[in-house]
Amino acid sequence: MTTLACMFGFAACGPGSSAASHGSDEAVSTKIGSEKVEVTLWDGAGLKSYDDALIKTFEKKYPNVTIKATYDPDNTSAQNGPRIISAADTPDIARITDINSAVRGKHLVNLEAYGKAYKWNIPSSQTQIYRVDKSGKIGSGDLYAVPDGVSLTGLYWNKAVASKLGISQAPSTVAELEQDMKEAKDAGVLPMVMPAKEGGTSYLFQALITDYEGRDTVQNWIIQKDGATFKTSGALKAASMIQKWQKSGYFSSDALALDGSTALSRFCRGGGLFFPSGSWYSASINKALGKDSGFIAYPGEKAGQGSAAANAVTAFGIPQNAKHKNVAAAFLNFLLSDQARQIAVDNGYPPVGEGKTPHSDNQLLGQILVAYEQLVKTGNTTDYINNATAGMQASGIIPGFQSLLDGSMSPEQFVNSIQAQYEKETK
Repeated sequence: MTTLACMFGFAACGPGSSAASHGSDEAVSTKIGSEKVEVTLWDGAGLKSYDDALIKTFEKKYPNVTIKATYDPDNTSAQNGPRIISAADTPDIARITDINSAVRGKHLVNLEAYGKAYKWNIPSSQTQIYRVDKSGKIGSGDLYAVPDGVSLTGLYWNKAVASKLGISQAPSTVAELEQDMKEAKDAGVLPMVMPAKEGGTSYLFQALITDYEGRDTVQNWIIQKDGATFKTSGALKAASMIQKWQKSGYFSSDALALDGSTALSRFCRGGGLFFPSGSWYSASINKALGKDSGFIAYPGEKAGQGSAAANAVTAFGIPQNAKHKNVAAAFLNFLLSDQARQIAVDNGYPPVGEGKTPHSDNQLLGQILVAYEQLVKTGNTTDYINNATAGMQASGIIPGFQSLLDGSMSPEQFVNSIQAQYEKETK
């Protein structure tokens, strides 16, 4: 899944290292002239069709510009990113996979001047992890990348299954969610299709901890803010709730062996009431269930306090060695346009920036767009806890949740194990 590429991956090129600059020193300008120019773009291969649509429309708007795109396999783009943006022949527009090393190594153009020139107005929830302050800390300061679209988690529900259970609407609180799952279990219906094999339990857990601890506590831990810790009462409460639901039989007996695609297939066949996953499955679920498919942000303790994990499909920046910085900035500005926002939706992603919600023939994606629009207003989104460190997903999240669900770890041991992995990589 391309959108989960770790924002804090291992750098292939150490901080401060840089090839001889072949870039331009052109003054910041929103004018790109009329001379023919070819610029280069680099991204993950899974996003080729999305990028192609963006490029085609941008080139139509600027007929003197040609964008030549190259792609890396999705499973290697995070590793290759730091090397690519620091090279002498770096692309003009590039996927930023490690904002930390990119800024520390002075491999990225500071976008503040372009933001002022173009009068960008991007919601802070969409840019926080692409801002770096003068001390090198992520989360505030100057902007170094612009997202093209958004990937977010939420709770899918099967309205036909719900109707048979006498449930007429989606849960608006955690208590209602728990009650709906109990009613399903009592009726012999699987309450929740849980893809626990690859760490999918983290989506539901993250919603609970965000509810119990607050958005800022979770986000500060993800962006490695000084003093942030996973060892909180909210994390313990969330872990206890997940383990309780497992013991209550609200997840399938084979949850530990259930991967995302298998869970998707089961849910699409009517094999459960709820499915905690992400916007990337909307097309498949809508095709299978049609009007019987629903999507909501994860409910909180109180109605109206929904939350979600969300990050960029791709965050594009301008490498310091880029030859055509002003044209590259024009492309970043284009990402915030109504045309680009519609292209994002046409490719199955909620758009960035602000404006009228684009139309979608996918009714399920329409529900996702409405949910995300509300989340932008409340600001109650975080990045993925899986992205807190380079090794968190493989060495912390997956084994930790497996052990929590099979009972070999207590909630307290689980919380301690996640924080131990975090400290191993950050200290």
